[in-house]
Amino acid sequence: MARFSVAAICRWVFARGRNFMNEFEERLDLLKKVQQMDFVVVELTLYTDTHQDDLDALEQWREAIKEAARVRKHYENKFGPLSLMSAPSKQAIEVGWRWNQTPWPWQL
Repeated sequence: MARFSVAAICRWVFARGRNFMNEFEERLDLLKKVQQMDFVVVELTLYTDTHQDDLDALEQWREAIKEAARVRKHYENKFGPLSLMSAPSKQAIEVGWRWNQTPWPWQL
């Protein structure tokens, strides 16, 4: 039977907790980026609704849409779908619905 010292066990527990916190912080950071990009897209959409001739704003809107999709895809590849609409049907069939596993985005 293996014997471990209390110090070794404490180091192991501390390292595991630190890894958990790093992943948790990364998840929060990515979720914040998704929210920021969604905000930018909504604001630019509202602006371009009333300023149809502003070609710079229209280009910014196009770039924001691309960046929002990129950030969302990065989050979903790493942590799973953010919504039911994000879950591809192939994943739903082969893997199951990961969107119903906690923590939910609003629980972070």
